[in-house]
Amino acid sequence: MSDPEGASPDARDLLRKYDLHPKRAFSQNFLIQPRAVARIADATAELGREVVELGPGLGALTHALLVRGCVVSAVELDRDMVRVLVQEYGNEARLQVIEADAAEFDLRGHAATRGSKLVVTGNLPYQATGAILRRVVEHRDAVLGAVLMVQKEVRDRLTAEPGRKEYGALTVFAQAVFEIETVCRLRPGCFYPPPKVESAVVRLLPREAPLAEENNDFRAVVRAAFQTRRKTLRNAMRNLGDADRAARALQRAEIDPARRGETLSIAEFARLAEEWASTG
Repeated sequence: MSDPEGASPDARDLLRKYDLHPKRAFSQNFLIQPRAVARIADATAELGREVVELGPGLGALTHALLVRGCVVSAVELDRDMVRVLVQEYGNEARLQVIEADAAEFDLRGHAATRGSKLVVTGNLPYQATGAILRRVVEHRDAVLGAVLMVQKEVRDRLTAEPGRKEYGALTVFAQAVFEIETVCRLRPGCFYPPPKVESAVVRLLPREAPLAEENNDFRAVVRAAFQTRRKTLRNAMRNLGDADRAARALQRAEIDPARRGETLSIAEFARLAEEWASTG
């Protein structure tokens, strides 16, 4: 069993101990850089004590969070990893291991069960990153904040400004409700096995007042604008099925229909969505 007061266990040692190997199907690249683990744990613990860790794997971050006094709900899909977590930390009263898909985990329901808003953290599996980020955005009313490790290219999209090639629908939906900052960047050598891409840790803090109300009209307008990035808004908005209505909405929102979606600020998207809804 891991020492609850000592350093986080090295993933390579635990893999040997339990005769396991990283699984490509689960995008398993285990963080083995102690300073990085500590930095993520510190950034998470600063936001709150009630933590949901998505994809804990072999428990390096789990251990660091427990040392910092957090109450951790560890959501893990891989049964081998669940077995390791139970074996290593099964006697820890502040840990709950939940065998479930992080991309489908009900953050809002779990917050209600715990009687507290949650801090979300984790090294997100590459193939599930988009789905997990959407879940965090959708359940933002249950979240105090999030500290998430993602691919650097995803960090670039989350923090992009209008007019940049990285600016897209994910940017708009996330920035509309969260202030987003980079905690640190991590090179492939910080992981075992090393991935082919660089990673970054981002911190998402809920805005006091969202920049836009995410409703069906807002989602539809944003997605239409970015589905065909090279098209002007005049043409992109036609994907919503009513060219005349789209033209009226653009005119009333005072947005040049010759612009492209990637140039619009979140406030402009919000205004366009409001006019689209009112012209229906």
